[in-house]
Amino acid sequence: MAIKISEGLVNSVLLLLYRNLVASIDKVFLIWQVVFPVIYIFIAGYSYSALIGDRGVGVGNTDVPYPAYLAAGMIGFNVMNSSTVAGSIIWNDKKHGMFQQILVMPFARMEYIVGNIMTIMLMGLASAGLILLAGSPTLVGNAQVTLLGSLYVLYALLVGAIFFGSITIIISTRLKTSEGFNIIVNSVFLFFSFVSSAFYPSQGVPGALGTAFYLNPLTYIVDVTRAGIFNQITVFTNIEVGVITAVAAGAFFLATFSMMRMKI
Repeated sequence: MAIKISEGLVNSVLLLLYRNLVASIDKVFLIWQVVFPVIYIFIAGYSYSALIGDRGVGVGNTDVPYPAYLAAGMIGFNVMNSSTVAGSIIWNDKKHGMFQQILVMPFARMEYIVGNIMTIMLMGLASAGLILLAGSPTLVGNAQVTLLGSLYVLYALLVGAIFFGSITIIISTRLKTSEGFNIIVNSVFLFFSFVSSAFYPSQGVPGALGTAFYLNPLTYIVDVTRAGIFNQITVFTNIEVGVITAVAAGAFFLATFSMMRMKI
């Protein structure tokens, strides 16, 4: 009996995942998700390098050129950007009545949530792989790829997808207009983007801003990603892993609670 229930759950989630990937995602958005970070890496990365000089940026016990630092950060950053899809899917489903139709079929709300989160995970991993490939010219000679480091990178991206996907789900269930959804998501993600170590290191910033960096989950995600890519895993890296795991679990719980209470 338990096996049949598990098989039914898996099949339902996979059907919803397939539906999201085929019918609910804007293909132009997917292209932009890769093109924008790549352009930013090569234009901003090398432009800002002229200001930084040959010193590089500190990552653990090593220094790396700024383009390599930025390329590693953009991998985690792009997971956050991809997560907007989760909220957009819910918003569009509510707007067009698809959410009600899905619940009338043999799908539960939890399956719907898990299907959306898995969509973000796959999109995040796919875009991260493409960015890693496109940004490889900046990483060659600097990255130190190991099996352990790769596992840290993979974990950071998956947990990041869960956290940011949950955030967009929460926002989409609370707002009644698409304009409001876009404004709130863009504002929240603007804070996450620039008050983090995605684009610049936290060392040396003013005290209050430095504190804000470590109140931002994106900082932990990109820090763990960089630690894995440049083989700079330390005790502090494991602390960051623990923090982002707890935060992502809390966000997922709140997203599930919001979806369960959302009126059809």
